[in-house]
Amino acid sequence: MKVAFLSGARSEYGLAKSLLRCIEEDSRFQLEIIVCGMHLVDKYGCTVNEILEDGFEISESVHTYSENCDAKSTEFSRTVEKMSSVLLLRVPDAVLIIGDRLEAYASALAAHFVGIPIIHSGGGHITSGAVDNIYRYNISNLASLHLTTSISAYERLRKCPVVDESLVHFVGSVAVDAIKKFRNDPVSISEYVPELQGVNYVLATLHPVTGLKEPINNILQSIVDVVSCRGDFVLITYPNNDKGAESIIEVIESNRGRDSVCVVESLGASGYYAALNDCRFVIGNSSSGLSEAPYFFKTSLNIGARQTGRDKDIGVIDVPPRPEEVELAIETVYEHCEHPTSCNYLYGNGNSSSLAISLIAQHFRA
Repeated sequence: MKVAFLSGARSEYGLAKSLLRCIEEDSRFQLEIIVCGMHLVDKYGCTVNEILEDGFEISESVHTYSENCDAKSTEFSRTVEKMSSVLLLRVPDAVLIIGDRLEAYASALAAHFVGIPIIHSGGGHITSGAVDNIYRYNISNLASLHLTTSISAYERLRKCPVVDESLVHFVGSVAVDAIKKFRNDPVSISEYVPELQGVNYVLATLHPVTGLKEPINNILQSIVDVVSCRGDFVLITYPNNDKGAESIIEVIESNRGRDSVCVVESLGASGYYAALNDCRFVIGNSSSGLSEAPYFFKTSLNIGARQTGRDKDIGVIDVPPRPEEVELAIETVYEHCEHPTSCNYLYGNGNSSSLAISLIAQHFRA
Protein backbone atom coordinates (compact mmCIF):
# COMPACT_ATOMS: atom_id res chain seq x y z
CA MET A 1 0.00 0.00 0.00
CA LYS A 2 1.41 3.37 -1.04
CA VAL A 3 0.96 6.03 1.66
CA ALA A 4 1.94 9.62 0.83
CA PHE A 5 2.72 11.99 3.69
CA LEU A 6 1.77 15.53 2.63
CA SER A 7 3.52 18.25 4.62
CA GLY A 8 3.99 22.00 4.33
CA ALA A 9 5.48 22.91 7.71
CA ARG A 10 8.17 21.89 10.20
CA SER A 11 5.57 21.24 12.93
CA GLU A 12 3.81 18.57 10.87
CA TYR A 13 7.02 16.71 10.13
CA GLY A 14 8.19 16.93 13.74
CA LEU A 15 4.93 15.37 14.90
CA ALA A 16 4.91 12.68 12.22
CA LYS A 17 8.54 11.56 12.15
CA SER A 18 8.17 8.48 14.37
CA LEU A 19 5.13 7.27 12.44
CA LEU A 20 6.88 7.86 9.11
CA ARG A 21 9.79 5.71 10.26
CA CYS A 22 7.40 2.91 11.21
CA ILE A 23 5.64 3.11 7.84
CA GLU A 24 8.97 3.07 6.02
CA GLU A 25 10.13 -0.02 7.91
CA ASP A 26 6.87 -1.97 7.49
CA SER A 27 6.88 -4.26 4.44
CA ARG A 28 3.13 -3.76 3.98
CA PHE A 29 3.65 -0.11 3.07
CA GLN A 30 5.48 2.06 0.59
CA LEU A 31 6.13 5.55 1.95
CA GLU A 32 6.22 8.67 -0.18
CA ILE A 33 6.91 12.14 1.21
CA ILE A 34 5.59 15.14 -0.67
CA VAL A 35 6.61 18.55 0.70
CA CYS A 36 5.35 22.02 -0.05
CA GLY A 37 4.82 25.36 1.69
CA MET A 38 7.26 26.59 4.34
CA HIS A 39 9.48 23.51 3.99
CA LEU A 40 10.91 25.04 0.81
CA VAL A 41 11.24 28.68 1.93
CA ASP A 42 14.69 29.87 3.07
CA LYS A 43 13.27 32.50 5.44
CA TYR A 44 11.68 29.76 7.54
CA GLY A 45 14.75 27.55 7.63
CA CYS A 46 14.18 25.49 4.44
CA THR A 47 13.14 22.62 6.68
CA VAL A 48 13.02 20.09 3.85
CA ASN A 49 16.71 19.68 4.70
CA GLU A 50 15.81 18.27 8.11
CA ILE A 51 13.76 15.54 6.44
CA LEU A 52 16.65 14.67 4.15
CA GLU A 53 19.16 14.71 7.03
CA ASP A 54 16.96 12.21 8.85
CA GLY A 55 17.47 9.81 5.96
CA PHE A 56 14.07 10.06 4.27
CA GLU A 57 13.68 10.47 0.53
CA ILE A 58 11.57 13.30 -0.85
CA SER A 59 9.26 12.02 -3.57
CA GLU A 60 8.15 15.49 -4.71
CA SER A 61 8.96 19.07 -3.76
CA VAL A 62 6.02 21.27 -4.66
CA HIS A 63 6.81 24.99 -4.58
CA THR A 64 3.62 26.63 -3.38
CA TYR A 65 4.99 29.59 -1.35
CA SER A 66 7.38 32.35 -2.32
CA GLU A 67 9.92 34.17 -0.16
CA ASN A 68 7.58 37.15 -0.37
CA CYS A 69 4.36 36.84 1.59
CA ASP A 70 1.65 36.34 -1.02
CA ALA A 71 -2.01 36.68 -0.13
CA LYS A 72 -3.26 33.62 1.74
CA SER A 73 -5.90 33.05 -0.93
CA THR A 74 -3.13 32.89 -3.54
CA GLU A 75 -1.06 30.46 -1.48
CA PHE A 76 -4.12 28.33 -0.80
CA SER A 77 -5.32 28.06 -4.41
CA ARG A 78 -1.78 27.44 -5.65
CA THR A 79 -1.35 24.60 -3.15
CA VAL A 80 -4.65 22.95 -4.13
CA GLU A 81 -3.80 23.16 -7.82
CA LYS A 82 -0.22 21.94 -7.59
CA MET A 83 -0.85 19.20 -5.05
CA SER A 84 -3.77 17.91 -7.15
CA SER A 85 -1.47 17.58 -10.16
CA VAL A 86 1.18 15.74 -8.13
CA LEU A 87 -1.33 13.33 -6.60
CA LEU A 88 -2.81 12.55 -10.02
CA LEU A 89 0.70 11.72 -11.20
CA ARG A 90 1.80 9.62 -8.20
CA VAL A 91 -1.58 7.98 -7.35
CA PRO A 92 -1.02 6.93 -3.71
CA ASP A 93 -3.53 4.59 -2.08
CA ALA A 94 -3.97 7.07 0.78
CA VAL A 95 -2.48 10.32 2.03
CA LEU A 96 -1.45 11.09 5.60
CA ILE A 97 -2.12 14.62 6.81
CA ILE A 98 -1.14 15.98 10.22
CA GLY A 99 -2.80 18.84 12.02
CA ASP A 100 -4.62 21.89 10.83
CA ARG A 101 -2.50 24.38 8.93
CA LEU A 102 -3.54 26.06 5.68
CA GLU A 103 -1.17 23.80 3.71
CA ALA A 104 -2.75 20.73 5.32
CA TYR A 105 -6.26 21.89 4.45
CA ALA A 106 -5.29 22.70 0.85
CA SER A 107 -3.58 19.31 0.51
CA ALA A 108 -6.66 17.55 1.92
CA LEU A 109 -8.86 19.28 -0.63
CA ALA A 110 -6.46 18.27 -3.40
CA ALA A 111 -6.65 14.63 -2.29
CA HIS A 112 -10.44 14.84 -2.05
CA PHE A 113 -10.78 16.25 -5.56
CA VAL A 114 -8.73 13.45 -7.10
CA GLY A 115 -10.43 10.73 -5.05
CA ILE A 116 -7.62 9.65 -2.72
CA PRO A 117 -8.57 8.62 0.86
CA ILE A 118 -7.25 10.81 3.68
CA ILE A 119 -5.77 9.63 6.98
CA HIS A 120 -5.94 12.57 9.38
CA SER A 121 -4.06 12.88 12.66
CA GLY A 122 -5.00 15.69 15.03
CA GLY A 123 -8.73 16.17 14.50
CA GLY A 124 -11.21 16.96 17.24
CA HIS A 125 -9.24 19.65 19.05
CA ILE A 126 -10.57 23.13 19.72
CA THR A 127 -8.33 26.19 19.31
CA SER A 128 -10.86 28.98 19.23
CA GLY A 129 -8.24 31.71 19.10
CA ALA A 130 -6.90 30.61 15.71
CA VAL A 131 -8.36 30.32 12.23
CA ASP A 132 -6.76 26.85 12.10
CA ASN A 133 -9.81 25.69 14.05
CA ILE A 134 -11.83 26.00 10.83
CA TYR A 135 -9.24 24.18 8.74
CA ARG A 136 -9.02 21.31 11.23
CA TYR A 137 -12.73 20.53 11.14
CA ASN A 138 -12.88 20.87 7.37
CA ILE A 139 -10.08 18.31 7.08
CA SER A 140 -12.00 16.00 9.41
CA ASN A 141 -15.03 16.33 7.13
CA LEU A 142 -12.88 15.12 4.22
CA ALA A 143 -10.99 12.32 6.01
CA SER A 144 -11.59 8.57 5.76
CA LEU A 145 -9.68 7.56 8.91
CA HIS A 146 -9.24 9.68 12.02
CA LEU A 147 -6.30 9.24 14.42
CA THR A 148 -6.98 11.50 17.39
CA THR A 149 -4.28 12.60 19.79
CA SER A 150 -6.20 13.12 23.05
CA ILE A 151 -9.21 11.51 24.70
CA SER A 152 -11.26 14.73 24.69
CA ALA A 153 -10.52 15.24 20.98
CA TYR A 154 -11.57 11.65 20.34
CA GLU A 155 -14.85 12.09 22.18
CA ARG A 156 -15.56 15.44 20.53
CA LEU A 157 -14.91 14.20 17.00
CA ARG A 158 -17.08 11.11 17.49
CA LYS A 159 -20.01 13.45 18.21
CA CYS A 160 -19.46 15.44 15.02
CA PRO A 161 -22.56 14.74 12.87
CA VAL A 162 -20.67 14.58 9.57
CA VAL A 163 -18.08 12.10 10.86
CA ASP A 164 -18.61 8.33 11.05
CA GLU A 165 -17.74 7.59 14.68
CA SER A 166 -16.59 4.06 13.82
CA LEU A 167 -13.71 5.61 11.86
CA VAL A 168 -12.49 7.72 14.81
CA HIS A 169 -9.74 6.22 16.98
CA PHE A 170 -7.66 7.45 19.89
CA VAL A 171 -3.97 6.74 19.35
CA GLY A 172 -2.28 9.67 21.09
CA SER A 173 0.34 11.95 19.58
CA VAL A 174 3.10 10.19 17.67
CA ALA A 175 5.35 13.04 18.84
CA VAL A 176 5.27 11.44 22.30
CA ASP A 177 6.93 8.35 20.78
CA ALA A 178 9.79 10.55 19.58
CA ILE A 179 10.02 12.32 22.93
CA LYS A 180 10.22 9.00 24.76
CA LYS A 181 13.05 7.89 22.47
CA PHE A 182 14.87 11.22 22.88
CA ARG A 183 14.66 11.16 26.66
CA ASN A 184 16.21 7.70 26.72
CA ASP A 185 19.26 9.10 24.92
CA PRO A 186 19.19 12.90 25.26
CA VAL A 187 21.37 15.36 23.38
CA SER A 188 22.45 18.72 24.80
CA ILE A 189 21.09 21.92 23.28
CA SER A 190 24.71 23.02 22.86
CA GLU A 191 24.98 20.52 20.00
CA TYR A 192 22.49 22.69 18.11
CA VAL A 193 23.12 26.13 19.64
CA PRO A 194 26.72 26.28 20.93
CA GLU A 195 26.15 29.68 22.55
CA LEU A 196 23.91 28.00 25.13
CA GLN A 197 26.65 25.78 26.49
CA GLY A 198 26.47 25.93 30.28
CA VAL A 199 23.93 28.78 30.52
CA ASN A 200 20.37 29.02 31.76
CA TYR A 201 17.78 29.95 29.15
CA VAL A 202 14.06 30.24 28.47
CA LEU A 203 12.55 28.82 25.27
CA ALA A 204 10.16 31.21 23.49
CA THR A 205 7.98 30.59 20.44
CA LEU A 206 5.26 33.06 19.50
CA HIS A 207 3.02 32.75 16.45
CA PRO A 208 0.52 35.23 15.00
CA VAL A 209 -2.94 35.04 16.54
CA THR A 210 -5.19 34.81 13.50
CA GLY A 211 -8.56 34.82 15.25
CA LEU A 212 -8.04 37.80 17.57
CA LYS A 213 -5.91 40.91 18.01
CA GLU A 214 -3.18 40.39 20.58
CA PRO A 215 -0.03 42.55 21.05
CA ILE A 216 2.36 39.69 20.31
CA ASN A 217 5.18 42.06 19.32
CA ASN A 218 5.10 43.90 22.65
CA ILE A 219 4.76 40.64 24.55
CA LEU A 220 7.81 39.16 22.85
CA GLN A 221 9.87 42.24 23.68
CA SER A 222 8.74 42.02 27.30
CA ILE A 223 9.82 38.39 27.46
CA VAL A 224 13.29 39.26 26.19
CA ASP A 225 13.68 42.21 28.57
CA VAL A 226 12.45 40.47 31.73
CA VAL A 227 14.39 37.24 31.20
CA SER A 228 17.55 39.16 30.30
CA CYS A 229 17.26 41.23 33.46
CA ARG A 230 17.16 37.96 35.37
CA GLY A 231 20.53 37.07 33.88
CA ASP A 232 19.23 34.25 31.67
CA PHE A 233 19.28 33.81 27.91
CA VAL A 234 16.24 33.64 25.65
CA LEU A 235 16.19 31.09 22.83
CA ILE A 236 13.69 32.30 20.22
CA THR A 237 12.42 30.23 17.31
CA TYR A 238 10.69 31.74 14.29
CA PRO A 239 6.91 31.91 13.97
CA ASN A 240 4.94 30.23 11.21
CA ASN A 241 4.01 32.24 8.12
CA ASP A 242 0.46 33.19 9.09
CA LYS A 243 -0.69 36.77 8.65
CA GLY A 244 1.20 38.90 11.17
CA ALA A 245 4.40 36.85 11.09
CA GLU A 246 6.46 39.65 9.52
CA SER A 247 5.96 42.00 12.47
CA ILE A 248 6.97 39.25 14.90
CA ILE A 249 10.07 38.53 12.84
CA GLU A 250 10.97 42.24 12.93
CA VAL A 251 11.01 42.12 16.74
CA ILE A 252 13.04 38.92 16.72
CA GLU A 253 15.61 40.36 14.34
CA SER A 254 15.84 43.62 16.29
CA ASN A 255 16.99 41.54 19.27
CA ARG A 256 19.34 39.26 17.36
CA GLY A 257 22.85 40.08 18.49
CA ARG A 258 21.95 40.94 22.07
CA ASP A 259 24.25 39.09 24.44
CA SER A 260 21.32 37.30 26.05
CA VAL A 261 19.39 36.32 22.90
CA CYS A 262 19.79 33.35 20.57
CA VAL A 263 17.65 33.21 17.44
CA VAL A 264 17.15 30.00 15.44
CA GLU A 265 14.72 29.94 12.53
CA SER A 266 14.05 26.22 13.01
CA LEU A 267 15.68 23.81 15.44
CA GLY A 268 14.25 20.69 13.82
CA ALA A 269 12.44 18.07 15.87
CA SER A 270 15.50 16.71 17.70
CA GLY A 271 16.92 20.18 18.31
CA TYR A 272 13.59 21.35 19.66
CA TYR A 273 13.45 18.41 22.05
CA ALA A 274 16.96 19.26 23.21
CA ALA A 275 15.78 22.83 23.78
CA LEU A 276 12.77 21.63 25.78
CA ASN A 277 14.88 19.23 27.81
CA ASP A 278 17.50 21.80 28.83
CA CYS A 279 15.46 25.01 29.20
CA ARG A 280 14.29 26.51 32.51
CA PHE A 281 10.73 26.91 31.25
CA VAL A 282 8.73 27.47 28.06
CA ILE A 283 6.79 30.56 27.05
CA GLY A 284 4.66 31.36 23.99
CA ASN A 285 1.46 30.35 22.23
CA SER A 286 2.52 27.23 20.35
CA SER A 287 0.68 23.93 20.72
CA SER A 288 4.02 22.33 21.61
CA GLY A 289 3.91 24.16 24.93
CA LEU A 290 0.76 22.19 25.75
CA SER A 291 1.34 18.82 24.14
CA GLU A 292 5.14 18.36 24.30
CA ALA A 293 6.60 20.50 27.10
CA PRO A 294 4.70 18.54 29.80
CA TYR A 295 6.51 15.35 28.74
CA PHE A 296 9.77 17.09 29.68
CA PHE A 297 8.22 18.13 33.04
CA LYS A 298 8.63 21.81 32.24
CA THR A 299 6.43 24.72 33.24
CA SER A 300 4.83 26.24 30.16
CA LEU A 301 3.41 29.77 30.11
CA ASN A 302 0.65 29.71 27.49
CA ILE A 303 -0.06 33.26 26.33
CA GLY A 304 -3.39 34.48 25.09
CA ALA A 305 -6.22 32.77 23.23
CA ARG A 306 -4.44 30.98 20.40
CA GLN A 307 -4.71 27.57 22.09
CA THR A 308 -8.02 28.16 23.90
CA GLY A 309 -9.90 24.86 24.05
CA ARG A 310 -6.90 22.56 23.66
CA ASP A 311 -6.17 20.04 26.44
CA LYS A 312 -3.71 21.41 28.99
CA ASP A 313 -1.59 19.11 31.11
CA ILE A 314 -0.14 19.85 34.52
CA GLY A 315 2.43 22.62 34.41
CA VAL A 316 0.66 24.65 31.71
CA ILE A 317 -0.22 28.12 33.03
CA ASP A 318 -2.54 30.36 31.02
CA VAL A 319 -1.46 34.00 30.89
CA PRO A 320 -3.56 36.92 29.56
CA PRO A 321 -2.08 38.54 26.42
CA ARG A 322 -0.89 41.72 28.09
CA PRO A 323 2.81 42.55 28.52
CA GLU A 324 2.42 43.42 32.21
CA GLU A 325 0.64 40.11 32.91
CA VAL A 326 3.32 38.19 31.02
CA GLU A 327 6.06 39.95 33.00
CA LEU A 328 4.31 39.09 36.26
CA ALA A 329 3.92 35.43 35.20
CA ILE A 330 7.62 35.19 34.37
CA GLU A 331 8.57 36.64 37.76
CA THR A 332 6.22 34.15 39.44
CA VAL A 333 7.83 31.21 37.66
CA TYR A 334 11.27 32.37 38.70
CA GLU A 335 10.35 32.93 42.33
CA HIS A 336 7.70 30.35 43.19
CA CYS A 337 7.20 27.63 40.60
CA GLU A 338 9.26 24.49 40.49
CA HIS A 339 9.15 22.25 37.44
CA PRO A 340 6.16 19.88 37.50
CA THR A 341 7.15 16.52 38.93
CA SER A 342 4.54 14.59 36.97
CA CYS A 343 2.67 14.53 33.69
CA ASN A 344 -0.95 13.50 33.12
CA TYR A 345 -0.08 12.00 29.71
CA LEU A 346 -3.07 13.57 28.00
CA TYR A 347 -1.50 12.93 24.59
CA GLY A 348 -0.60 9.28 25.02
CA ASN A 349 2.10 7.10 26.51
CA GLY A 350 4.54 6.69 23.65
CA ASN A 351 3.02 3.81 21.68
CA SER A 352 1.03 5.87 19.18
CA SER A 353 2.95 4.89 16.06
CA SER A 354 2.32 1.17 16.50
CA LEU A 355 -1.38 1.82 17.18
CA ALA A 356 -1.63 4.03 14.10
CA ILE A 357 0.09 1.48 11.85
CA SER A 358 -2.30 -1.26 12.99
CA LEU A 359 -5.35 0.90 12.36
CA ILE A 360 -4.16 1.97 8.91
CA ALA A 361 -3.43 -1.62 7.90
CA GLN A 362 -6.77 -2.79 9.23
CA HIS A 363 -8.76 0.00 7.60
CA PHE A 364 -7.18 -0.37 4.18
CA ARG A 365 -6.58 -4.13 4.51
CA ALA A 366 -2.92 -3.65 3.72
